[in-house]
Amino acid sequence: MVHQSRGGRRAGKPVLTNHNRCWIWGRNVVLETLRAARWPVLELLLSERAEPDAARETRRTAERLDIPLQVVSDDQLQKTCRVGDHQGFAARMSEFPYLALADLWPLLPAAPRLVVLDHIQDPFNLGAILRSAEVLGCDGLILGHDGQSGVNSQVARSSAGAVNHVPIVRVDSLREALDQLTQRGIACWAASEKSPRPAWEADLRGGTAIVIGNEGRGVDPELLARCAGALQIPVAGRVGSLNAAVSAGILFYEVQRQRALAAKDPQS
Repeated sequence: MVHQSRGGRRAGKPVLTNHNRCWIWGRNVVLETLRAARWPVLELLLSERAEPDAARETRRTAERLDIPLQVVSDDQLQKTCRVGDHQGFAARMSEFPYLALADLWPLLPAAPRLVVLDHIQDPFNLGAILRSAEVLGCDGLILGHDGQSGVNSQVARSSAGAVNHVPIVRVDSLREALDQLTQRGIACWAASEKSPRPAWEADLRGGTAIVIGNEGRGVDPELLARCAGALQIPVAGRVGSLNAAVSAGILFYEVQRQRALAAKDPQS
């Protein structure tokens, strides 16, 4: 291995998780993480497969941020990440820097669009939800500590780097979080295929939080009781419900659609 930047391994900083999952990989995800400079990178690896322009940017950023960088063989990088689709880029990550709920308030606009996740256990669903949230203009995402996937390498990959751009809050109690949202005039709407109300019949132009429930059981009844109501996405096929991430994306789009129409015609 050849050291390309100053500094060694950063002792004392906890890594993301165990060795298998403390690495993120792939050109776009690694570069997005470096550019955002939000999620601390402990170590960078490049192999000969790395695209030259992106590799130069990675080296410059590593030097500027004092991140240890090593050039390794393609096989060695693959053994480290235990994947073959790394594109020559890998980063060993510290624990994800979640916000507290109190830290979120100063970041929000007057009528925020928020996401609340209730026991989403599949990291690929979490990553896909984050990607849709970022693309469709959501201002923050709130998730609980227990029974909920956190941000890991799988989430980072499936979010296409959106973990670096959407403020992510982790709370001990989703019930208390919904109470605080309501107190601030933010209407909480739960996704539920059992609701008689189609999503487009709700007024989502003001401060709005979309609550997405567990892949199997949906939104917890105690959370549902704290919501302004539940929203259904009408379906035409024989399968009774949509994947949690797909449902989330459709509802985020409905919020965006209503706001775009209101911006064109304030009287609507």
